[in-house]
Amino acid sequence: MDGSAAPIDDSILELLAERARTHPLAQTVRTQYTGGILSLVVVELDCDRYPEWIQDARIEIRWYTNGDYNFHYIETHTSDEIWQCRWDKHVNPHTTRTHFHPPPSANSADAIPDQLSACHPNDLFTRTIANIRQRIADVWDSHDQNS
Repeated sequence: MDGSAAPIDDSILELLAERARTHPLAQTVRTQYTGGILSLVVVELDCDRYPEWIQDARIEIRWYTNGDYNFHYIETHTSDEIWQCRWDKHVNPHTTRTHFHPPPSANSADAIPDQLSACHPNDLFTRTIANIRQRIADVWDSHDQNS
């Protein structure tokens, strides 16, 4: 996975973990530590919101001291397929510093520029959740059309 060369900003990650714990889409929020420093927030989403063929959905969040970030959305399907996308800000040889890795594979070479107006962690969390809500609506629409 691509990432920033800057150190992790554990205070921003703690802010995002607290925000996620109060969000209705979040089932559980896990934090991972590296060398005693909070390095990753994993938001396990409520799978009751998804069709039965999506068995797991989560967001993995990293934030760096220079303002770089990574919001990685991952679904695991009952077919063992992984559907994922990422919203990133870091140096990327394939596109602009602020970019999006589109689904279903989130390949680095497929990254496209991400035009966003806000860079505050809470704004990016809100935008990510809005995109996930749209994804949930889309999979239900697709499910209903195929039923």
